[in-house]
Amino acid sequence: MIGDDEVVDKTEKQNPQQQAHQKEIEASIFVLAAAVIRCDKNYTSGTEEYIAQFVQKQFGGRNTVQRLKPVAEHIEMGSEPFVKISCKELKMLTTYDSRLSIVNFLLGVAAADDFINPKEARCVNRIATYLGVTDKDFKHIKSLFSSKHNPYVVLGLEEEGATLETVKKAYRKMTLKYHPDKRGEDITEEEANLKFREVQRAFEIIVAQLGK
Repeated sequence: MIGDDEVVDKTEKQNPQQQAHQKEIEASIFVLAAAVIRCDKNYTSGTEEYIAQFVQKQFGGRNTVQRLKPVAEHIEMGSEPFVKISCKELKMLTTYDSRLSIVNFLLGVAAADDFINPKEARCVNRIATYLGVTDKDFKHIKSLFSSKHNPYVVLGLEEEGATLETVKKAYRKMTLKYHPDKRGEDITEEEANLKFREVQRAFEIIVAQLGK
């Protein structure tokens, strides 16, 4: 399954060169994660926790919070000048399957705070291209996130050709379906409340995008 592959090989005790390569890989991934976060500059505690879990799983070690400081620094200062360099490093130091895992991770970073917005998707797509990931593989990985993390999917819309009028119409339809007081018998109150909030948030995001 995509995302389960290890980015670095921890099956044997690492020599100094392997340890150095691991640090380079970790630093490069932080640059890419920051680039994605800078798309909306929404570095939430949920996003930080998601990155911390990935780092712990992939690289082990302690002081994960301290190790994540470069992410915040790159978000503040900007990591764009280092994106291509980081991708070049990762292409040299990792396998293709590992780079698929990195792309999966970056889409997870985009989704950790909310929906994956178009700017974030374009950013990860560009990074995937720099990493040598095929368009087919990128689209496959992205599709795994689409149903849950795309505001247009939540409203039952196609992103291409959507207008403010069609969005409002879809929003009214979905709010009637999931309104806690008007829900169907097959939908629990908890499910309705959760879906209703999700629909509202999706509507707000799309309206903000279309209004720009």
